Amino acid sequence: MELSLAEQLVLLSYDDVSGRPLLNTAQLDCGVQGAILLTLSYAGKVVLNHGHLEVSDPVPTGDPVLDASLARVAAETTRYHTPDWWIYHLSSPRHREALLERLVDRGVMVREDHAVLGVFHRRRYPERDTVVEKELVGHLRQVVNRMAAPDRQSVSLLALVHTLLLDRHLFPEMNRDDLRHRITELTEGEWCGPAVAKVVYAMNMAVLAAITGGAASSPTAAVSAT
Repeated sequence: MELSLAEQLVLLSYDDVSGRPLLNTAQLDCGVQGAILLTLSYAGKVVLNHGHLEVSDPVPTGDPVLDASLARVAAETTRYHTPDWWIYHLSSPRHREALLERLVDRGVMVREDHAVLGVFHRRRYPERDTVVEKELVGHLRQVVNRMAAPDRQSVSLLALVHTLLLDRHLFPEMNRDDLRHRITELTEGEWCGPAVAKVVYAMNMAVLAAITGGAASSPTAAVSAT
């Protein structure tokens, strides 16, 4: 079963038994947005020009998740912005939720609603078909271990899972230093991982500042202004 880059990232980001996300969902949403921009880049819809994202083909792809971001970038005609700026401003739980529902529709995950104290409702997405994730992780492991040639989508996915610290969960048997060095080697020159990392770092610093009473309480200050 062929999944998009964003769908692959979402699948790897949820525990296959409990159906709960394995990381902070705000950070995951940034990773998902990065995957969306990369997919638009693959499709020739956006290009990175001197560090800024530009629309090269505004014709919709037919994918509502992709086209929502494409339209927003195309609508900005007064100035160009860096990838991390777009990731910060475009990331939304709605994109992740739409991708989760796709995985449910395709029989990969199951939607479960749980009531907490009879009032609060939490939605979980355990896996129905675990073969899809096992094959995906198996291929990524082969790429990391030099048993398979690195392809564009696998390298991009490795960059994102490394940025979100999911690689420690996916490859627990590997030495962390060796894993970090290998993924760094594979993803050299890849632009989206560092952009997501910058936004995630800004979020973490904002939370720390709020806890400690620091002056900076918004991640906007740490994200590129353009």
